[in-house]
Amino acid sequence: MKRFQSLRRFKWSDVPKRRRQLTYIMSAVAFSTYTLESKFKECIEIVGNKADITEPHTMFWLRVLFGRMRSRWVGAATDMRVPVALRSSLYSLFAWRYGVALEEVRYPLDAFPTFNDFFSRKLVEGARPISHVPKGLVSPVDCTVTTVGQISEDNNRVEQVKGSTYNIRSFLGFDPRENAKEDSELHYVVLYLAPGNYHRIHSPCEVTVSKGRHFCGELLPVRPWFLQRFNDVLAVNERVALTGQWQFGLMNLVAVGAANTGSIFLD
Repeated sequence: MKRFQSLRRFKWSDVPKRRRQLTYIMSAVAFSTYTLESKFKECIEIVGNKADITEPHTMFWLRVLFGRMRSRWVGAATDMRVPVALRSSLYSLFAWRYGVALEEVRYPLDAFPTFNDFFSRKLVEGARPISHVPKGLVSPVDCTVTTVGQISEDNNRVEQVKGSTYNIRSFLGFDPRENAKEDSELHYVVLYLAPGNYHRIHSPCEVTVSKGRHFCGELLPVRPWFLQRFNDVLAVNERVALTGQWQFGLMNLVAVGAANTGSIFLD
């Protein structure tokens, strides 16, 4: 009874002003977040969930935490011209942090006007000898192999790393089994480029590219520990997919953007 009487005597105006303001702000944030998440799920339902997102709630919060705008800001900053006097120190610091082999860089450090120029640097001749494998593939990039596997079912979900998956049809924009020979086997490999790796992609074999497709999307992190915790990252990130033929049939090479690394150029 006493509690009920004290509740009746409660007046919102008696609450300290700062606490009332905080309550208003928190209520507005909670309502806005709920509305935006509801609209996000509604959009997925309307367009048919083409990326086959398995956890819309988780994906919503990943988009909030790692929005494209942040990566665009970082991209704009890394495209700014660096003063000549600071280039060697800045690039050497990055190289020390991420293990870049500076002896392999073709040009002096102060020859790179922007950080992006250094990030996509060329290497000295002979830095990457190419193995002769007439019936095989060479690695198209400096990388760590995060997973390999075989596509065995239509519309199959495959591993991006062990423990998490993505939809291969959504990733490529088509079902690769529809364009493959009946008796052929389809294999895939996921390669991770660390920040300190050489960031140019080369052909793994003699291949005739017949089609290229750009997928707008997110710029979520692609570090192995992140991919292991969240499904569908590769299928929702921005990417460029090249489709062609090599001596054993269909080949797809896909370059996937990542947090703070969203620019993909084709030479």
